Amino acid sequence: MKDYAAAADPLTATSNRLALILASNQPFYPLYVRWVTGEAHALLALTLLSTPFFLASPWMARRFPDVGRLWFPAVGAINTFFCAFIFGEGSGVEWFLAPCLIIAVLSCRRTDMRALGAYVGALLCLFMLLHGGYGQPLYPMDATQQEALSSLNFYSASTLSVIAAWMFMSIRREQGLLIP
Repeated sequence: MKDYAAAADPLTATSNRLALILASNQPFYPLYVRWVTGEAHALLALTLLSTPFFLASPWMARRFPDVGRLWFPAVGAINTFFCAFIFGEGSGVEWFLAPCLIIAVLSCRRTDMRALGAYVGALLCLFMLLHGGYGQPLYPMDATQQEALSSLNFYSASTLSVIAAWMFMSIRREQGLLIP
């Protein structure tokens, strides 16, 4: 896995490592949801559909070195919107858009500003289009379960944001790239 995540560009290598860390944790998310809601539902398996796309992040970054780093946060954003459709807005799953933005911004260089601008613009447009329009959640939860899941998602997204910022800022400091 270390070789698979490796890249000549340290920002790409960091993005690749984060993608693989996230992919390795993704199979546990249905267990966390089950733990906080007390419900086990077949819909939880749908949260695993994005795992192969997270695992493909290093491969995409090698194939498209200029914008391949944005594959990982793009897959994360799409997965976030998909999970919001499954669990509803009250689940707090949209908090995961924050680390998607952090990873995208910190993984890019100044030369990537157009691609980053397109990514951020698309993310904001999708959020404005979808937020408030998901309809009834597919996953059955009462208010207490939804609150518990929202809390779990908030802390998980916050933790991922801190880990991503920490990893990228140390690389950016070493490279003299404190601002994208």
